[in-house]
Amino acid sequence: MTVPLYVQIRREIEARIRAGDLPPGARLPTEKDLSAQHGVSRATAQRVLNDLAEAGLAIRRRRHGTFVADVTRQINLLNFVTPATAAKGVPGRHEVISARIVRAADAVLTLPGASADTAVVELIRRKLDVREEPQTLERHVVLFAAAPDLLDENLEELVTLPYLQRRGVALDTIRLYLDPVALGETEAALLNSRIGTPALMRRRELLAGEGKAVEVVTTLVRPGTAEFFLELPVPAG
Repeated sequence: MTVPLYVQIRREIEARIRAGDLPPGARLPTEKDLSAQHGVSRATAQRVLNDLAEAGLAIRRRRHGTFVADVTRQINLLNFVTPATAAKGVPGRHEVISARIVRAADAVLTLPGASADTAVVELIRRKLDVREEPQTLERHVVLFAAAPDLLDENLEELVTLPYLQRRGVALDTIRLYLDPVALGETEAALLNSRIGTPALMRRRELLAGEGKAVEVVTTLVRPGTAEFFLELPVPAG
């Protein structure tokens, strides 16, 4: 599978951040500079910088430029729950913890509406940031009938929403929840955190017609690595 050019450029910048060549506070190339350096359109250059900013790796300041962010990511809750962000993924890499086909009753998450003997695909991954530090823990449970070849995909790169859309799965609704949780032993170990530490978990359900669930996925954010905020315009007086 060919990696899109904007992803290649983004990864080059991520590698420089990881190597320490671009420390926190360092100014990143402008859209004009990226366009000239890589021979891409201004829109492609803008997407690279916007993706880095949405992932919390960069801060974009109007009329001042784009800068490498501090270790603590700034996450806009509206971006955190929007389907568009889920569809394209964010910078960093996935480490596959486990991938298997199991009965719904034995899966790590409950797939709403699935009977105990329904076959599902279970995928557990850890997202690492460009510094190779744990960022999130993701658990997916997908209806096997909708994704029989999912385990043949590149699981380190896979983003499930566009994968299901490419397969022609008829998705009707995306339902999102934000749940405060306390880390259990397994979660704490994978996220390099302490057992019982409060954390924020996003739970997403992809629903087909009549509310039938095709996938449920949880994303558990490593405590202390992100600050969540909402930024809204001030209403006219």
